[in-house]
Amino acid sequence: MHFVYQGFTHQGGRRCFLFRGIDESKPPIPFSIEIDLLLLSQKRVPVQDGPTFCLQMLTAASLAGASYLEKLRSYQVIDDDFRPLLVERERQAAQKALRKPPRKPFRKPLAESNLRGLGTP
Repeated sequence: MHFVYQGFTHQGGRRCFLFRGIDESKPPIPFSIEIDLLLLSQKRVPVQDGPTFCLQMLTAASLAGASYLEKLRSYQVIDDDFRPLLVERERQAAQKALRKPPRKPFRKPLAESNLRGLGTP
């Protein structure tokens, strides 16, 4: 099954992202995933990334099985749903910390620098 983003509705401090699940053998299935904007802010997820976050949830549920996907037909995101995102952030931060800092490039001395004349008689 693949998913098509249909848009969103906004009511108060909540945004509801709408998707349509497409499977060749079945009619399209509507999905509605609602997220509290304060929760997005607390987890440092930009509102523009909301559809991508929901799509990742739908894709993971689709791979897990029909019963998991059925729960997302009309779903309200909770704090625990952000756990995979936070784990991925920590993994990326750990990888970045293990990398060596970039070497500073050697710069040629300026024309008015006194280093230029040190090696000449």
